[in-house]
Parts: sequence; C-alpha cells; structure tokens
Amino acid sequence: MNGLRIFLATPAGPLRDKMKETLNRHGAIVVGEASDGMAALRALHSLLPDVVIIEIQLPGLDGLELAKLCQEEKLGAAVLLTPYTQLGHVQKSLETWLFEPLIRPVREEALLASVITAHTHYIREARLAREVVELKEALEKRKIVNQAKRKLIEKLRINEEEAHRILQRYAMNHRISTKEAALRILKGYDAS
Repeated sequence: MNGLRIFLATPAGPLRDKMKETLNRHGAIVVGEASDGMAALRALHSLLPDVVIIEIQLPGLDGLELAKLCQEEKLGAAVLLTPYTQLGHVQKSLETWLFEPLIRPVREEALLASVITAHTHYIREARLAREVVELKEALEKRKIVNQAKRKLIEKLRINEEEAHRILQRYAMNHRISTKEAALRILKGYDAS
C-alpha cells in the first residue's frame, strides 16, 4: 500500500482516527478528510486521491451518491462504509456501480483488503476504458482508409492492393498518417 493516496469521507471520531492510523501504518497517505458529502466532493476535485473511503450516511450528500460521483467523474476508487443492516441496499447499487463495500464494525484486515481491491478494480476499469477508446479510434481509422481505397478503386479502376500502395505512398510523401491521407483523398474526390 506504499504511497496509496486515501481520502476519508467519514464523520470525525474514533472510527476515522483508527482507520487513519491503520492506513498510515501500512504505508498509505491520508490526503484529506471531510465529515459531509459536499465538502468531500469539493476536496476530491482538487486532491484526486487513489481511494475514497465513504460513510454511506453522510450529511449534505449521501455516501452512495458520492460513491457514484467518484466513479462517474473519475475522482478515485470508492470504498463504501456501511452497517450490515444496509448491505442489501448497497448490493443493489453494485449491479450498476463499481465500488467496494466495507461492513462495520471495521476490522483492520477488511479495511486493507477493501482498499486494495477497490484500487485494483479502479485501475483495471480505467485501463479497459482507454482500450475501448483506442479500439474505437482504430475502427474509425480502418473505416476511413477503406472508404478511400474504395474511392481509388472506383475512380482509377485499380485493385485493392494498388489502392493501398497509393494511399501509403501519399501518406509517406506528405509525412502524414494513413488516416489523414485517406481523409485528403476522400475530400479531393468529393470536391470533384
């Protein structure tokens, strides 16, 4: 847990003090604390911690709503601190939202496991989101390149291999990407 930045959105008191002491002892850094949801949200936008531990019953902004905002706005992985009696309510939210529940009373091992699990899931989700964006961009590029090749095949009456070579040569000669070359070719033929 060395260097993991933690924000505590929990009421001030013995539980918060104990969690802070445990986290610090295990190498985490508590970068901020707030006792109500709105103050926590404001602080999270500037601090951008790795993990946010949130009490489900916060004044100002409900803990469950704050956890959802952490995911939507990428403010950090959320650990939702809840009494056992509200676990069912939390489990329903887990169908849609990604956060780690932590049941009170809090045991040291459960706290550490929840923080590590939440952070791991958060990092994995961020990586998958980047991969989705990259795949969408690659698909878009492929569509544009294929459109340009079809246009070259149609206008010049050549085969696909020749159209591909023309497109590559155009990109190399103009020192631009294949996608940019395809866009220019399409624009040139659309203008004529």
